[in-house]
This record gives sequence, C-alpha cells and structure tokens, in this order.
Amino acid sequence: MCSHNYPPRKTTGFITTCARVLLLLGPVLGGYCGVVTAVKPRHSPHLDPHWNDFKAEHNKTYLWTNEHHHRSAWEDNFHHINRHNEEARGGKHNYTLDLNHLADMPRHLYNRHFTSLSTSRLRMTADILDPPQHHTSSLPEEIDWREEGFSTPGWNQLQCGACYAFSIAAMLEGQLFKATGKLHTLSSQQIIDCSIAYGNLGCSGGSLRNTLVYLKKVGGIMKGLEYTYKAKKTLCHFKRFRAVAQISKISILPANDEHSLKVAVALVGPISVSVNASPKTFQLYSSGVYDDPACSDNTINHAMLLVGYTKDAWILKNWWSSKWGDNGYMYMARGRNQCSVSSYAAYATVSLPPSQQHRPEQ
Repeated sequence: MCSHNYPPRKTTGFITTCARVLLLLGPVLGGYCGVVTAVKPRHSPHLDPHWNDFKAEHNKTYLWTNEHHHRSAWEDNFHHINRHNEEARGGKHNYTLDLNHLADMPRHLYNRHFTSLSTSRLRMTADILDPPQHHTSSLPEEIDWREEGFSTPGWNQLQCGACYAFSIAAMLEGQLFKATGKLHTLSSQQIIDCSIAYGNLGCSGGSLRNTLVYLKKVGGIMKGLEYTYKAKKTLCHFKRFRAVAQISKISILPANDEHSLKVAVALVGPISVSVNASPKTFQLYSSGVYDDPACSDNTINHAMLLVGYTKDAWILKNWWSSKWGDNGYMYMARGRNQCSVSSYAAYATVSLPPSQQHRPEQ
C-alpha cells in the first residue's frame, strides 16, 4: 500500500502520477501504488467458469477489493494440482492433490491460520515416560482405531489456530473410548478459552504440552455439547464438577522414534502428534500416501491425531473438514520421520472423576 510515513520531500513527477492514479482508480486497485501495471494480477479468462464453480461448491464470497488475491492463489494452485496429478498418473507421486476449500488461500493466510502450533514454555520432569515396551514381532502389522469403533465426527477449525486443542481433546476421546467403550465429544473450546495462563494463545496457537499440563492441573475436560466450539476465543466458563475425564498421567514419547510411535498407537490408542504442515502439497492433499520430500523433518507447526497405521503409512486425522484429504484424514509415509511426525508425540492416562463414575450417560 502507499505509505506516508516518510519525511517530507520534493514531489516528483512519478509521485504526482501515483497520487492521481489512486484518486481515480484507488477503489479498483485496492489502494496499491508502485508499478501500476503490476498491481492487479492478470487472470486467465478461460478459467472463469472453473472459478465460479469453485466459489459455488465451497460457498465462497469475498470483499470485492481482495477477491483477485484469492483468485490468484487459486489459479496458481489449479495449475499446480493439474501438473502434480498428471505426474502421479505417470507414477512419479504416490499421492494426489485436490482443489479443496483451502485452494484459494494465499500462503501467508494459510500459514497464519493453519500452522500455528507453538513450543511449550513449561517444564515437566515427573510425567515424561517412555511408551510401553513391546517386541516388534508381536505388534499388529496394521491397526486402525476407526475399525475398532473409534469413528468420531469430523471437525473444521475454520480460521481459528486451535489444532493443539483439537488434537488433545481427540486423543482424550480415544482414551475414554478405550476405558468405557463409548464415544464422547470433548470440548476443544474449553482449552482455547481457559489455557492462556499455561502458555497457549487461544486461536493464535498453543502447544500439546501446555494443554496437557493445563487439563491435569484444573481437574479435567468438559463435554463438547456443554462447552461448544465457537471458532474464536471467548470467556472461560469451565466447571470442574462437569468434567467427564481427568488426566492422571502425561506421557511424551521419545523424539524421532517411529517404533515408539507404533508401539504407543497399537497398545495405548490414538496419539497426539506434531507435524510440519507447511508445504503447498499438504494444504492441497487429497489421497494416497503423502511422501513429499519438501516436507522436512526439522519443523513442527501443526497438531493432528494418529489413529493407526498400515504397512507403509501412518493414518492421521485432521481438523480441516471432510473436504480436506481422504474424508478428513491423511495417509503419511512411515519410516522416514515424514513431516516430523515422530518428533513430538504425546498421550495421557485418563480417569473418570467421582461425579461421573456412577452417573448415567447423557
């Protein structure tokens, strides 16, 4: 945008011209000034029908001043997806991409809203444990907790950077399922609203460890039906007597150890994991085994739920709606710490609070 924060100086012909252009075309150009011919991106008219179909399919509306930015991101992704999928058909890739509901999102917006996992500022010593030890030969070759009955509703975090809250809430749902045989929806909104004092930042990000420490210290987590998701931070109204699960022990798995990850998900249940969600291919993932070499193993910025594994892939649940990935899930390559999937993983042992132990299910 044009800036007026510079010291007064003699007006040049270019500045005068820029000012006149803004007066005449400012609403059209969205307030940009510089090389005028480069301000508004050129779009391909032959893609207009595809763009209109995309907006209708995903119920997209824009402020008229910024639609061209979303259109530019979408066109870039349109061409990238076509090239990638053509290469996948030729055997170059093991996964496909799709024009999902995030395909119109410029990279800076995607990173702001969907890669906001942070590192913990809290120190823990007593509750860091190794996973149960087990001989590799006796572990199941494949496991999928969805096939065991842990088939939970899909979530859409929208533009609230709360992956940490969804991941921990979903992991605790898995532990409750193992303990009771029943599916519970737990409140990610409680975590967003109430864990600020423990280092989380509401919809601007948080960490798995901060969240686990918070839930253990305050006495548990409420049901999602009683403390519903708002996709924004609101006032905390946690009521301890309404908690349906308490944390008795926190376990952080050894870093960069995929065997420990396999042991934990097979014996303990669904596990919270941190991943690198930065690549464009992650944003646009559709199906297949994700193994993009550009997804490095030295960055973590997103939290997911590990629900199982196949012979060659981890099965991960995401919070970007069922329109993303394979009905909201991703199959990620095993054996190479793909996207840092084994860099930081955690689970918790849960117990039912006294008020819930003999309480009929509601």
